[in-house]
Amino acid sequence: MFKRIPNEMIGGFSDALVVEMGDYSTIYISGHVGNDASGKVTAKSFAEEVDLCLANVASALKRSGAGLKDVVRITCYLTDLADYSVYAKARAAAFQGSPPASATVQVAGLLVNAKIEIDAIAVVKTNR
Repeated sequence: MFKRIPNEMIGGFSDALVVEMGDYSTIYISGHVGNDASGKVTAKSFAEEVDLCLANVASALKRSGAGLKDVVRITCYLTDLADYSVYAKARAAAFQGSPPASATVQVAGLLVNAKIEIDAIAVVKTNR
């Protein structure tokens, strides 16, 4: 059994999919970029874009019944690996004490000219 968490801005895909598996549910969070409420990436710096990106991931988790503390795996897509240290610092702050398994990949480009995109997998107790 699964539940879709719709994307609030763009139709055609889900922000998350919650898959119930007995006592636990796995939550798959779609890739999120550092866009604001208008759907555009308007950050003045890469650090601000990373913070917005992580906030968007956290929002999708919350709407799915989870939080950053429940994340077991993330994948980060960067358009420039030179930005990795800024991302790594923000990731460490977001996941203090419980860092998830992680991968970072350089890509040629992202939607809406974003410089970063993050997807995640979380595990929670079902019906907690």
